[in-house]
Amino acid sequence: MAESSPAWHIEALKFDRRLHISLPAHLLDDDGARLWFRTRAGDQINHVTLDQQFPITQPSDLVFWRDRWYNVYLNYGDDGRLSHFYCNVGLPPEVSGQTLRFVDLDLDVRIGLDGQVRVLDADEFAEHTTLFGYPPDVQQAARRAVDDILAHWRARRAPFDGRRPG
Repeated sequence: MAESSPAWHIEALKFDRRLHISLPAHLLDDDGARLWFRTRAGDQINHVTLDQQFPITQPSDLVFWRDRWYNVYLNYGDDGRLSHFYCNVGLPPEVSGQTLRFVDLDLDVRIGLDGQVRVLDADEFAEHTTLFGYPPDVQQAARRAVDDILAHWRARRAPFDGRRPG
């Protein structure tokens, strides 16, 4: 399963293509449209923007679609149970070898299992829209991605469709 599969590199980039965050993950499933990864406790997150490394203390599942402007992290608590969903709005991913890269547009949605939904970092999205010059089509796609996440949540009580592999 995840521990026996080779490590991939997940890279979140800023809009100007600078590396923002990188972390290792193991591919659980690739159905051609969706890639499903799992992180492993004890590995390191490299937060390049902050010039810091953080240990991964609990595994997470990371779900990327090749054609969607968001990805979903399923974060687990100390008891191993699902804690919350964290949705990153960004350009659809690029896959090269065993590296998956996506441009993070600095707009996020956190969904708690209690039903609490919070759109995060709207101020950072607005700031970076100006700083990086997000074109109007990128701004619109990012807003549609938030709407899509919320629509999936309302319809399915999960911000994605599909069953957890493994």
